[in-house]
Amino acid sequence: MKKKCFKKTVSWALSIVMSATMAGTPVLADSFTDGSQSISSENAEISIVDAESATNCGDVASTEENLTEPALLQEEEFDNSEYVEFSGGNDAEAVSEFSDDSVPAAQTEGNTVVYLDPISGDDTNDGSSVAAVNTLAKAIDLAGSDGTIYLLNSVDIDESIILKNVTLCPGTNTLTYMLKVNAGSEVTLENVKISSSAPEKLSCTFSENPIQVYGTLTIKNRTEIGPFPGKSCIDAKSGSTVNLTGGRIQGNGKNGVKEGGGIYADNATVDMSGGVICGQVATNGGGIYATNNATVNMSGGMIYENHAIYGGGIDVDGFSNVTLTGGTISNNISGQGAGVYLTRDSNIIMRKGTNGQRCRIINNKAETDYSQHKYGEGGGIYIANSRNLGVVIESGTISGNSAIKGNDNNGSFQGEEGGGIYAWNSTVTIKEGSELLNNNAGYRGGAICIWGDSSNPSLLIVEGGNISGNTAKEGGSGIFAHDDMQVNISGGEIIEKSSGTKTDNMKESVIMLINRRSTSLGYLSLSNNPKITGSVVLSNDKDTRGFRILANSTLNVNEPIWVIPTDETQDSIAVEYENETAAEKYESQFCTKKNNPKGLVRDGNTLKWTNKLKVELITITDITNNLISKTENIYILSGKVINSNDIPAATNISGYKRTGWQHISGGSSGIWNPTSPITADMQVQEIWALEAPKVTIAKEKGCPSSGIQLTVQAQHTRNDITYSYEWYKGNVPINDKNEETLTVSEAGTYKVKVTATSPAKYQASAEQSVEILVTDFGHSYTWEYDQTTHWQHCSIGNENTTSESHTFGDWKVTKQASIGVEGEKERTCTVCGYKETATIPAIYIPSYPVTGIKVSPDTLTLTRKDETAQLTAEVIPSYADNTRVTWKSSDENVVTVDEKGKVTAVGNGTATITVTSVSGNYTATVAVTVKIPVEIARITIEAEKETLTKIGESTELKVKIEPENADAQKLIWKSDDEMIAAVDENGKVTAIGNGTVIITVTTEDGKNTASITITVKIPDEPVINKTKGFGRLKVRSVNQTKTAITLEWSKLDGVDGYFVYGNRCNTKTKTYKYQKLATITNGRTWTHKNLKKGTFYKYIVKAYKIVDGKKVVTDTSASIHVITQGGKYGIARSVSVTKVGNKKNVSKITLKKGKTAQITAKEIKKDKKIRHHRNLCYESSNTAVATVTPEGLIQAVGKGTCTIWVYAQNGVYAALTVTVK
Repeated sequence: MKKKCFKKTVSWALSIVMSATMAGTPVLADSFTDGSQSISSENAEISIVDAESATNCGDVASTEENLTEPALLQEEEFDNSEYVEFSGGNDAEAVSEFSDDSVPAAQTEGNTVVYLDPISGDDTNDGSSVAAVNTLAKAIDLAGSDGTIYLLNSVDIDESIILKNVTLCPGTNTLTYMLKVNAGSEVTLENVKISSSAPEKLSCTFSENPIQVYGTLTIKNRTEIGPFPGKSCIDAKSGSTVNLTGGRIQGNGKNGVKEGGGIYADNATVDMSGGVICGQVATNGGGIYATNNATVNMSGGMIYENHAIYGGGIDVDGFSNVTLTGGTISNNISGQGAGVYLTRDSNIIMRKGTNGQRCRIINNKAETDYSQHKYGEGGGIYIANSRNLGVVIESGTISGNSAIKGNDNNGSFQGEEGGGIYAWNSTVTIKEGSELLNNNAGYRGGAICIWGDSSNPSLLIVEGGNISGNTAKEGGSGIFAHDDMQVNISGGEIIEKSSGTKTDNMKESVIMLINRRSTSLGYLSLSNNPKITGSVVLSNDKDTRGFRILANSTLNVNEPIWVIPTDETQDSIAVEYENETAAEKYESQFCTKKNNPKGLVRDGNTLKWTNKLKVELITITDITNNLISKTENIYILSGKVINSNDIPAATNISGYKRTGWQHISGGSSGIWNPTSPITADMQVQEIWALEAPKVTIAKEKGCPSSGIQLTVQAQHTRNDITYSYEWYKGNVPINDKNEETLTVSEAGTYKVKVTATSPAKYQASAEQSVEILVTDFGHSYTWEYDQTTHWQHCSIGNENTTSESHTFGDWKVTKQASIGVEGEKERTCTVCGYKETATIPAIYIPSYPVTGIKVSPDTLTLTRKDETAQLTAEVIPSYADNTRVTWKSSDENVVTVDEKGKVTAVGNGTATITVTSVSGNYTATVAVTVKIPVEIARITIEAEKETLTKIGESTELKVKIEPENADAQKLIWKSDDEMIAAVDENGKVTAIGNGTVIITVTTEDGKNTASITITVKIPDEPVINKTKGFGRLKVRSVNQTKTAITLEWSKLDGVDGYFVYGNRCNTKTKTYKYQKLATITNGRTWTHKNLKKGTFYKYIVKAYKIVDGKKVVTDTSASIHVITQGGKYGIARSVSVTKVGNKKNVSKITLKKGKTAQITAKEIKKDKKIRHHRNLCYESSNTAVATVTPEGLIQAVGKGTCTIWVYAQNGVYAALTVTVK
């Protein structure tokens, strides 16, 4: 169907609502102090606001000729005594400018609204609420893009159409349904909103489901359907198809329906490749309910956050089928099958999609609440009575789902099984590519719970996949199977969520198989290469009921499978092989854990349960004042040896070590050897001993007179040990020697035995012995001496030998004597090495002293930096013994001198060079003058002011010379434009004309230049844009009493105050001129007091700005006429525009250039009838767009938008927006 798109220029919503609800009613956009208020409809609001006149309107008092105070008028320089029609530019001013927190009326800029009535509508109508159209096609044309269509009766669609960019809503509060897609029709929805919201924000009640599909309905992106409280959003009838490729079917999270909150499909097909179904509530099938051979295919999209008793996401029954190849079913809640619920031979298959995508059933929750018939079964999937195909998972993820534990009506725990899948009398097949991860059951069956009975046993087939990370509080975290059924596992991974320890706790089992209600056996058939990590629990009752493992010949496991029994029956069969040879060869494939009192023994082709022997191991965990121990039991088959890895490791007890085991009970006594076979129950305990201390002996030096001291050093890991000592020479005890030190004076072998004692009462002491050989007795001598004798000192015995005189050798010269300088010599004792020293007298010869010194030249002048000159010094006599001299400058910032008399110029100034003889300290001086010319490095200009504002005004420019001590030069000044400013030889600048000029100064040598920009800015005479009329300065009366009138005017930016003029209105016999009544500098209201009751007064307000000390008027208002209370006449409360052209009750209109439209308006009285001093007046804000005559006829002039003001004599007004195209 070809769809035409009409661009709407007038809001249909506004015209419909206003004609229906507000015809002839004035609406105010401002809330003024006189009690006016804003009244708006749901879709639009007409601005009828206080207004001021912008035209003369025949009022002679509005001209400035009638104002008093001629001097003031002369000061304001008015040059036009007549009002002119005011044009305020293109900015339409649609609301009042009074800053009194009033809120302007909403202009109806929204989408177009069209009413559709397939029964009584007529396509020649305009689509308003009282003139509905008849066909959907016409309604779409009128609504245009993003419009709204209100349905007054149900709509049947008998053709194939595409609906885009439109909203469909009920136009009444009761309907049979909204849309019906008849057989053979194909309807596509794209960016379509369909809900139950009727006008006036009411909700529609439907007697049938709102969208009924007999043909094909396709839902695409940005389409929103619902919510429809108490109804299925979409009712797919037999043979119909619903395609969901995008969009949203939304519920409100409450107000549920019995079946199918989102979609109800009866023998219909639902294909979902995108979009969302969420927030739905139902008893069966929160998201989708499919029945009677219905088909649900999901390859994309999301079904989430729906609620139901059965099937939070999807509920199918009655031979219906679900195929999941993509998309997500998540966060749904129900009592059974929170993700998907299937009954009555319905089937579900999860496989990989054509693009490799996979479906995810995640984070759904099956709750338990018996009062609501919620049994907490099947967080991901629940299936019952479906043996043929049942659940087949070829690919996909079932993860994070849960079955929540709760109480039944008797307070007992019930349900809470099958966090991932719950199956009853059904077949479940898990294949490679499937994942059941991190699901949780409050009772049993974290990933899968499956039940059967004798009349309809269940079947679980696991060929592959990953079942891991699941939890169940009471066991069977991976699989829980109950009663009559068979479990076949030939591949995949079934892995417990391990706590890190291997125990026989059935609650931590990964597979639990229970059969207590049936007299027949259930079987776990194992073949090929499954990986089972965790324990398998079997209920066994000898040959009558329970579960048994069938180990096929193809079974190949990498690690033994842990098996746990639930019953105490001896000799019941746990595992059955195909023959006796297979049992003998593969019996190691199954085992029990060490702490299980039951074990498996081979008997023919079976492994049977038997009782193990109990070995009770008592281990010591700490040794203090009391022995602290714990007990660990190991169960082992008779005649077997305990695995060394199962023997508890010794505890780390400081200072002790385990030395073995001993029998406590069990028919044996003495030491127990852990490597011996176990033949009876027994109890054994660890043997511990205190560790021996570490002992060393330290030996000090000694001589026969002092002896040698031996010291024992003992160390132990415990810090509470005390020690005792026994000393021996050889093997003979040394009596009374029990300290840690021993002094000996004879050579020999000495031994000490150290006993360490602990305050603990268990194995409290330990001994250690160590020996040492003593052979080295003797003195330790060193030489000591004074100036005349020497002797030897023994450091061990602290004794000296007899002193003797030194024996010296010959003298040796160590330093020769010279003229005036002494020498040195020494000799050494040949026995002890003592050295004696003496001096050698100096050599004496005759001397010639210095008697004077002179220097040349005696004066020196340098004129360049770093210039050098050589000074020469002469010592008198020249043959003096010492002719060496020193040089020094009095000011090294002026001149420096080196040790040879070479001077170097540094900086300007004078200094003295002094030469001094080393011998005799005679001096001579040289006066040095350094005179280096100082050049100017840089000049800059400093100005008193850089801007001159009057002709002839001057400013002095100063030049800053760097450095300050530079030699002075003449400065040359220049102006680059003497028509703007001139500069004299002293740097004085004088303004001549407007502009900018660059003043430059240059040194006489031309090496340095500086410049500055001077601006001459002589202000022009002030220019004031003066306005008159209504558009800018609006005045109105806001309160009237018998003796006073209060005025209020709009606040203008950039003005300094307001003049208020007024007087009584003219009568037939007397004319009253305007007089200046007040000057207002702060505020925008003023009250005229001491008036006569029931009398008319007229007012004008002028805004002024202070320029050069003068008050210059910038804006003049229109005049207003107000009557005081107490008479028989009153004032207008508001102005109502009832019609513009052929449009009623509108606030905006669009005209083509050259067209006209007549305004029909009236004054709404406040209390009493109105006596007119002036009729309604009209003014355009922009006459280049549209003009208006005194009679209210609008003429469209040029393209654009402007405002037409309609105002009464007391200042209230209405505003109309005019657009010209």
